[in-house]
Amino acid sequence: MRWLERWGGGGLLAAPVDSGWVPHDFEIGQTGKTVSPQVYLACGISGAPQHLAGMSGSKYIIAINKDPNAPILQLADLGIVGDLFQILPKLTETVKRAKSS
Repeated sequence: MRWLERWGGGGLLAAPVDSGWVPHDFEIGQTGKTVSPQVYLACGISGAPQHLAGMSGSKYIIAINKDPNAPILQLADLGIVGDLFQILPKLTETVKRAKSS
């Protein structure tokens, strides 16, 4: 959960919650919480209607997904097609550099 803290908070899909990895408080969606951040970073999220219901109030949506046909990419203000495990570390470093200058 350190990465959630590093990015300023957040939430998860139902699967990690249902598996017992994280408490229900972190679930975003129809059966979880609703969030409306300035920037919503969706990593590996397909865009199921249940999840979209919990984050559709976000001002800007950035989505990273390896499937170019993932529904979340149609909703996103910025969609990145690729492997989140390659993209997210680079994005994190870029944000760190920008914050330090």
